[in-house]
Amino acid sequence: MVAFKQKIAGYLGYGHKYEKQAKKLDFFIEMLVLLNVFAVVLESVDVVESALSQYFNVFEIFTVSIFSLEFVLRLWIADLKYPGKYKWHAYRKHLTHPGTIIDFVAILPFFIPYIIDIDLRHLRVLRLVRLLRVFKLTKYSNSLHLIVKIMSEKKQELLATLLLMFSVLVIASSLMYYFERNYQPEKFATILHAFWWGVITLTTVGYGDTYPMTGMGRVLGSMVAMMGVMIVAIPTAIISSSFVQKMEETKYKKRMSDIRGRLKEAFYKKFIPELACKVRRGQLSIDAVKMNLELAEQDIYKIAEGKNEFRFRNARIMQNGILVDKLFLEYREINTGYGTLTERNSEIVIVSPESLNKQGIGYFAYCISEKLKANYISNEFYGDEPELTEENFGDKGLELEIAYNFRNNKSYLGKADDNVPADFEDWIADLEKLKKNNNTFIVFNSFDYPNEYNSVVHFITFKSAKNGVEEHTYDDMDDVYSCVENLKDKLHAKFGRPLDVSINGNFQNILHNNIMTYLHDTLQADVIFIYIFKDYLMHENLFKMAGTLSDAIKEDIIGVG
Repeated sequence: MVAFKQKIAGYLGYGHKYEKQAKKLDFFIEMLVLLNVFAVVLESVDVVESALSQYFNVFEIFTVSIFSLEFVLRLWIADLKYPGKYKWHAYRKHLTHPGTIIDFVAILPFFIPYIIDIDLRHLRVLRLVRLLRVFKLTKYSNSLHLIVKIMSEKKQELLATLLLMFSVLVIASSLMYYFERNYQPEKFATILHAFWWGVITLTTVGYGDTYPMTGMGRVLGSMVAMMGVMIVAIPTAIISSSFVQKMEETKYKKRMSDIRGRLKEAFYKKFIPELACKVRRGQLSIDAVKMNLELAEQDIYKIAEGKNEFRFRNARIMQNGILVDKLFLEYREINTGYGTLTERNSEIVIVSPESLNKQGIGYFAYCISEKLKANYISNEFYGDEPELTEENFGDKGLELEIAYNFRNNKSYLGKADDNVPADFEDWIADLEKLKKNNNTFIVFNSFDYPNEYNSVVHFITFKSAKNGVEEHTYDDMDDVYSCVENLKDKLHAKFGRPLDVSINGNFQNILHNNIMTYLHDTLQADVIFIYIFKDYLMHENLFKMAGTLSDAIKEDIIGVG
């Protein structure tokens, strides 16, 4: 039912998944509204109405049925449009929205005669109310919607112009009354009578039925007419200039949206033999993006601004035998405030708390999750303050408000301060959601320098030792030791040389991994922390390592193989 509801919401224009179908439905509703207006106009011709009344009635029933269905469906999906803690808040917000009121008024005239008794003499007048359905077009016309938005944004300026016009109207009408009352007592009997002259003069309509005859009256009339031209031009200029500005903004947003779409397509999924599955591309050099997609550099920088699926990353690569720094563009599939959450029917949860800080580890963890078809949760937006530098991320580095460690902070231990981001609270909630029966959390991180064991992969499960008894964060340690030995053999075969895999020891301990304490003690989950040496998170080494480690996990931890 939830999937069906989301599909209906897509057809009604919420989201981008069913954008083509939504546009077709909008066009159908627009045509139906125009045909309704046309029908109301034809019904005013007695000959046509008497000859085609039966067809008009059938068309009215069909139209009201469509509009009523649309009204009910939009009310039904209101909680998807306005998500919140309480559904009734969403329904209230939807019902008080101007667009909903227009929809209601569009169908109301049809039902009134069935609800209350109405004089047949007033029925034709009631039918004319159906002309209000034309206002439904404002919902489906971007230009009309734009004008309404401009009127709302510029209401202060427009109100000021209206106040100026009213002031001139009162003063001019009052003076004209005193100048003309003795010469034209019928037309200028009171100041209120003079208002009619003032309105048609200020608005430059000039019907000619009321005009001054005295010399002073004509001087005043000339001045008011010229002021009218200037005053009327003010709101016209405000609206027209704002409209042009908004149209330019709309074109710019559309162009940037097209560029964003082209960039997303550049990070297409491709089959990786080492993984035996398809994964999206991790990063592209800025030079390659500019050349292959023919994009301006400033547009690429604009796309990567703020919290979104694109970001810059500086990397040191070998080029023509020389080590050089190069700027790359990364793409992540973002669907939460902190980054990425992918839920699957799997007993494995892949966790990457430092995807922002540690270059390559987020993409490595993503590849593992795709290979194992596992659940995946990744922090893509928050990192330690010392890491958020221009040296790591290009341009001016990253903003300090995203300086928060998702791996090691007191919030996991119930000692939160006042500066906990809301996104971190969502991260905690999603970790709890991913905790299912017998689920195993595998947390990934990287290390930059060779450890004391000279290993390329390091497993951590050790928690503490009391009275000579070791406590681990994984119940069946035989499986973990078997995975370590199996991985050594597989890495030797894959890379053609022996590569060491270490476990526990003094390399890291749980004191530096509060997330490990939280997952094991609070969520009561099995947890394995795996560190990867950074040299194996680059280029083809990344896919080899990810594929080999995935196979070892599948055989020994999951128990398939």
